[in-house]
Amino acid sequence: MRNTVKKHAVMMEYVIIAVLIAAAVVVAVIMFGKNVSHEMNVATKSMSDAKGAENYQGEIQKNSAGDIKKANEHEKAMHNYDK
Repeated sequence: MRNTVKKHAVMMEYVIIAVLIAAAVVVAVIMFGKNVSHEMNVATKSMSDAKGAENYQGEIQKNSAGDIKKANEHEKAMHNYDK
């Protein structure tokens, strides 16, 4: 009977480890998913058409500057408590 209790305790440790790994994967996908997706698109275009990949990479860089500007404006608006 005592061995069964230990066996279930070890199984619970594996479940906890699996849940923590799954949570880490979800966080990584949320944080890096968009960037990885864009880079995969660039890689795919470069295999089919080198000029198309160069144009797409430039488009991503141009759009990212606008996204950074929008994010900074949003952050300033969120922290402006005087209005």
